[in-house]
Amino acid sequence: MMGTTASPARLYIDDNRCHTCRRCLAQQVCKVKAIVRIDYDEPPFIDVHRCHGCKVCSLECPFDAVVTG
Repeated sequence: MMGTTASPARLYIDDNRCHTCRRCLAQQVCKVKAIVRIDYDEPPFIDVHRCHGCKVCSLECPFDAVVTG
């Protein structure tokens, strides 16, 4: 019998909550660098291929912009 493994939580950045901070605290605490920002005037996004679902970033964002989807 094969065991099932839980897949990591799918996190994303809610653009309506994100304040596009100059210094994104959630991005700074991500150890695997899954939070990516292309242009500094746009909200970052989470690279699902890098994210492990640890949710440390969601605890750090003061605006609760990192949510589970």
